[in-house]
Amino acid sequence: MNETLEQYKEQIAALESEGSLHSEMQILLNHLIEDLEKCLQQNLSLRKAVLKSNSKESRMSSKLRDALYE
Repeated sequence: MNETLEQYKEQIAALESEGSLHSEMQILLNHLIEDLEKCLQQNLSLRKAVLKSNSKESRMSSKLRDALYE
């Protein structure tokens, strides 16, 4: 997804250099890119939290495991 974000930034920069963007559109696109970056960071944090949570749930105490195997 970071590659996609970089491509968006490059496309916006190209449009800016051509002068194809109105100042209002440029501001809007920059805000959207910032929001997308924040969402990507939140997504990464949530993924890490879920993976950490799942790894803790799968652990079973040795006493419980021994009792189940008996």
